[in-house]
Amino acid sequence: MKQRLVHYISAIATLLSLILLPIGTSIASKTLDRTPDPVVVRGDLLASAHRIEIRRLALLGCDSDRWRPVPFQIDERLHDRYVLQSGPEAEADIDWGRFDADDEIAFMVADTGPRCTGLPFPKDVENIQEIEVQDPVDGSRAYVYLAVYPDTAPRSGTDYVTYNVEKNLIETTDYTIGYHAEAPISISRLAVPRRAGGSGQSVADRQKIRARAVTVWNILTISKNENDFRAEILAYTDGPVRVVRRTRNWVRLFGRVPSPSVELTSVYWKTGMQFPLKIRVPFRVPRFFEEAGLRVYVDTPPDVPGRKFYNAHNRQGMLIDGRMSEAERHVDTTPSDWQVVAGTRPEHREGWFSRQVMIDAPQSVSMPLYYLDDASTPDEPERYPGCFGCLGFELDGLDELEKGDYTILVQMFPLLSYRPGDEKAFLDIYDRPLVVRTKVLAKP
Repeated sequence: MKQRLVHYISAIATLLSLILLPIGTSIASKTLDRTPDPVVVRGDLLASAHRIEIRRLALLGCDSDRWRPVPFQIDERLHDRYVLQSGPEAEADIDWGRFDADDEIAFMVADTGPRCTGLPFPKDVENIQEIEVQDPVDGSRAYVYLAVYPDTAPRSGTDYVTYNVEKNLIETTDYTIGYHAEAPISISRLAVPRRAGGSGQSVADRQKIRARAVTVWNILTISKNENDFRAEILAYTDGPVRVVRRTRNWVRLFGRVPSPSVELTSVYWKTGMQFPLKIRVPFRVPRFFEEAGLRVYVDTPPDVPGRKFYNAHNRQGMLIDGRMSEAERHVDTTPSDWQVVAGTRPEHREGWFSRQVMIDAPQSVSMPLYYLDDASTPDEPERYPGCFGCLGFELDGLDELEKGDYTILVQMFPLLSYRPGDEKAFLDIYDRPLVVRTKVLAKP
């Protein structure tokens, strides 16, 4: 069960410690208008808070007339690995609840505010560090402040994300994602809830994985689907702004014989998620295989009509209706690292932006589009017959891989509606990441 820090005493502390600003005090306006971005600040940028108990730290912003607590969480890291709080392989807090250079402070850029320098510190605050968040494209800025209190600090009562371990379901204020009971590596629910302005209908039948390899001299052909991939939950942290989840993943090779396992860490924020798809190659592929291929895509249910598919090479959109049109038969499969599926009907306008980025990939590997909109084509295992807007990517060139680990970073964000060009806000999160600067403020 999540340990919540917000309680009656904290609420009273918030009211007492967040003082009104004096009349005539100037506050610089917030100019940064990016909204979906998460922000992560490394502990080494916040030296004045080192060795301070985390319970004594608060993240603050200011409005026109008062300080306010900002939703945030601090996640401990050790040697570039998260120390997660819950689950069968949860790890002990090696810092005894204190903040240090390895840790991360996480919050949402939408919760930032104007610059508040020159204002009186909230009552009893020992020191404050300013955290400036800047758009590298246009130089616009926004601010939050890390404050050290003598005792338990005030915290926001906002909780953006919740992880239901038994159902393997993550719910945020903006979306819901769930995983298949029989294939726990596979997404089986993807929805924008009514409370966020969506319809609440899932646009995922299931995420599908198709792997195929042919050994040298055509001795053996190996085919695997998502039911052959396993994902075991090892540990997780369920905080107010993100869920961090570590899983152990492997493939059934022959019968119950598993492949070498790979640990993967996924992060689910209020506005979106990111998770790695890691390919572990324990040998030179050409030595043993003449062919090797992988296809990853999402099959969607037919009960949400009127959706369209877009990407960098298809900005007008293609209607998903379970029948391959002439345009769909000749769709440009040139690799595009992003795609959008969004509704066109008034009762279902929401959609999803997704992106995949190869990390440290050799030039021989490419990710062409995979797209099939044909309900008459069986594609088991499946809940609904056929491929109703199957969309994803293939990996070409796997048969040339050398020994090593190769990672595809996948990002997904919900949309309440979509117009061509809206994807830029999500592309910028990875391509033009926000710049963070910090400085310690002197008491005015």
